[in-house]
Amino acid sequence: MLDSDERPAAEEASAMFADVAVPQFWDGQKRFGLEVTRSFGLAPERAAWDIYLFYPPGAEWTDQGLPPAAKAIAQSMNAVIGLKGTLPPKGDQSRVPGWGKGHVDVVGEPPELGALLTQIAGTFVERGNR
Repeated sequence: MLDSDERPAAEEASAMFADVAVPQFWDGQKRFGLEVTRSFGLAPERAAWDIYLFYPPGAEWTDQGLPPAAKAIAQSMNAVIGLKGTLPPKGDQSRVPGWGKGHVDVVGEPPELGALLTQIAGTFVERGNR
């Protein structure tokens, strides 16, 4: 999503995870980010990035496209934003980007990202253990 986001830079960054058995992909045409944006009904020309998506069990990407995530947060403009209903709004809501008005809330600050992810993930783990 930056000018420096070229394949060699992606390969260098992903090298730190070479010993982890998780597939890694580089999407130079931003197709996945555009599909995520489409799944939320947001600006179709805007690719999502730095985003964390949470899906319920059984969610599938079909020929119709990616289903919308049940919960989602992302870093945007020095704030953490969340899809409405993901977490309670917190802080200055005037920092919601124009493209997200009516769809997202400011839910925290960048240093809180890890704790916010843990909070969201905890609700999915609790549901899965019932």
